[in-house]
Amino acid sequence: MTVAHEPNPTAARRELALYFRTLREQRKIGLDQLAKRLKVSEVQASRLDRGVRGLRSDDVRELSAWYDVPSGERQRLLELAAESRRRAWWQQTEIPDEAYRTLIGMEQAAQFIGEYGSAFIPGLLQTPAYARASVAGSTLNLTEGQVETAVTVRMRRQEILQRDRPPRLWVVVDEAALARVTGGREVMREQLRHLASAANSTTVTVQIIEFEYGAHPGGNSHFIMVDTGHGLPDLVYIEGLRGKAEFTSEVDTQRYREAWNTLTAIALNPPKSRELIERYVERLAP
Repeated sequence: MTVAHEPNPTAARRELALYFRTLREQRKIGLDQLAKRLKVSEVQASRLDRGVRGLRSDDVRELSAWYDVPSGERQRLLELAAESRRRAWWQQTEIPDEAYRTLIGMEQAAQFIGEYGSAFIPGLLQTPAYARASVAGSTLNLTEGQVETAVTVRMRRQEILQRDRPPRLWVVVDEAALARVTGGREVMREQLRHLASAANSTTVTVQIIEFEYGAHPGGNSHFIMVDTGHGLPDLVYIEGLRGKAEFTSEVDTQRYREAWNTLTAIALNPPKSRELIERYVERLAP
């Protein structure tokens, strides 16, 4: 059963940004001129231009007049602006971390998602029981209610994989995540079966980096790369003891792209990865 594609303010915001950025570049207009026109700082203009922040309806009218956009097209752009400023489900849920909210919004518009995890199975492929155990065990000082909210959000994120046109998901996982019995043997066995099943999907790729490979560039890190395919900068999201962060600059995203290319090259290919996952399932048999 597929999940209906609900309105997505992130996709609308980035489509709007791409439209006006294309017009700006065609006319060879600089960001300094855009900032002056919209009466904002050049930094703010850059964030609007890249779709990191949304354009207001007044901004859309101003830019439409400046670029001489046809009247019929202006109405569509205003509708996009209205959609981009709607509060989506992840904005109406108690998610205190802004970087995580940004990630969720970007996932809704993604064409490709690449995730590397050294200690846990990636969130988009977790079972509810495993998600609960991993959240409770890896985060300090969370109440039971906060754990349940985190699990609910994680399960809601997974709905993008059930759409008629889901994003391509490619995960690289360190063998340590398979070996660590998170939540107990039964929970872990169910999780590994789910991971092996997901690996059979035509839109999901799973690769495992064996223990035998030794040290590698991923180390103990965890990062997610999102590509919306809209011609705008990719987003890289990272998690660690110092919290969560997201990057959109070309310098940062390029560094992670290079690491990603190395990790996919040294990991087992998908068929051998599935075989390794199945061996861990057998080890956990009653």
